[in-house]
Amino acid sequence: MAKTCKSCGKEYKGEFCEHCGYGDPNLKTHSADKYKSATPVRFMTPEQKKEYYESLKNKEEDRIKKGGKKERDPKQVRLLIVIACAVVLLILGTLFGSGLLGVGEKSTDVVEKYFHAVNDRDFDSYASCFPKEMKADYEKDLADTGFTEKQYMDAFCADFAEEYGDDFKLEYNIINSKPLEEYTMNGYKEQYGTVPNISEADLVVAEVTYRGSKKTEMFRYNCYVGKVGRHFKLFYVEYDPGIVTTDMFDSSSEDSAA
Repeated sequence: MAKTCKSCGKEYKGEFCEHCGYGDPNLKTHSADKYKSATPVRFMTPEQKKEYYESLKNKEEDRIKKGGKKERDPKQVRLLIVIACAVVLLILGTLFGSGLLGVGEKSTDVVEKYFHAVNDRDFDSYASCFPKEMKADYEKDLADTGFTEKQYMDAFCADFAEEYGDDFKLEYNIINSKPLEEYTMNGYKEQYGTVPNISEADLVVAEVTYRGSKKTEMFRYNCYVGKVGRHFKLFYVEYDPGIVTTDMFDSSSEDSAA
């Protein structure tokens, strides 16, 4: 009577399968490589599976001893790649945020930031437009008043609100930016006892409109900015009524930088 082999699934009539040798006591010492190539694991007997996995384990240990690399689980590899990418993005984000990496600022950026901070009544953004000594002055002033940041900025803008309306906004248009070849920081040093290391300085001219429910008025803003480290800071602002033209760069204005 024919039997079905539990290993290879074929029929045999003797005491053991003549196709794969299943049941032959003389084949127990054969290498597990045979079962790997000829017999699927799901068809192996418990003894064959044990030999097969022990053989794999021994091969892996031999490879490691010889300086080979242990094979990684593909899922673990993908997870490590995802984690590595996340770490790189975090580091890059920190470097960009700190200004240590990335596209350099333009001198007009801090001027635009200044106008936005006034419109938004944003104390932190406003104070960060200035060099650290001036920023510290604003922060001390805030602490001395006992105001919240919003209350402080409302008080700062109170005169403008009375003149133009509580809903007033600054509308600005950067007209031009010109490098300052000569400028003095004597006034700044007298007040703070130190002067930041400025690598370049610019005069940024802007046309600024105060527009509110009471009235609208246009001013010319002369903004004196200097690059401290990788960031431009605002050192001095002067403004006069009138429409701005591109030829409004005179030497007397340049000499008034702080």
